[in-house]
Amino acid sequence: MTLYKHELKMNRVSFSVWLVGVLAMSAGCIFLFPLIDESMADMSDAFASMGGFSAAFGMDKLSITTLEGFFGTEIGTIFALGGGMYAALLGISALAKEESGHTAEFLHTLTLGRCGIVTGKLAAIVTYLVLFDVIAFGVFAASAAMIGETLSVKSLIGYVVAQFAAQLEIASVCFAFSACSKRSSLGLGLGVALVLYVLDIIARITDKAEFLKYITPFSFSNATDIFVNGGTIETVPLCIGICVTVISLAAAYTVYRRRDIVS
Repeated sequence: MTLYKHELKMNRVSFSVWLVGVLAMSAGCIFLFPLIDESMADMSDAFASMGGFSAAFGMDKLSITTLEGFFGTEIGTIFALGGGMYAALLGISALAKEESGHTAEFLHTLTLGRCGIVTGKLAAIVTYLVLFDVIAFGVFAASAAMIGETLSVKSLIGYVVAQFAAQLEIASVCFAFSACSKRSSLGLGLGVALVLYVLDIIARITDKAEFLKYITPFSFSNATDIFVNGGTIETVPLCIGICVTVISLAAAYTVYRRRDIVS
């Protein structure tokens, strides 16, 4: 519990910065919607017929003249990428920072044991991701209400749940990397998130790369698909993502317990 509270305290500034930054951009786009609604009416058909570009951002499935369509194609992309990058940074620095910061010697004098250390840090990551997505849900719903629009509650809940699952998968993969590393590699964490995002875009552009959707969590957490399906998350990619999360966490526990820690 002591380590858990310490991790929450140490990450509160970065959490606040990422939360405010990502949600400010997302909410700002929602507030802009009434101002650009009329101008988008003429552009909607053009966007929907742009082939691969339209498919990559879901403009062929939802009309950007509605708030749900605008949310799915624009705001959902901002939040997904921002949330994924934040999750990656949380995971990649969690364990490796102790060696790079030369605090591992003190940490391992505690009675927690290595499994306890991993569990405490993982619990802090999950807590911040839950807070990130719960607050986002409230901001999305409140922003829509303030401009006199509504978002399907079921679809919005499905989207936020899918985002949490995707963020947890990304954080878990980076957490496993962190368990193997002697120093925090923020570039690696951001690279993981960005590569997975690009893989999702490629899978949507061409049918030949459709198999990539089973690799990246951005596929089952895509806002356009979830709003089109009324809040339903695609089952197979989600189950694969859960398996990747479990395997990554198991790897983190196993590696961290066995490796030599340099203080």
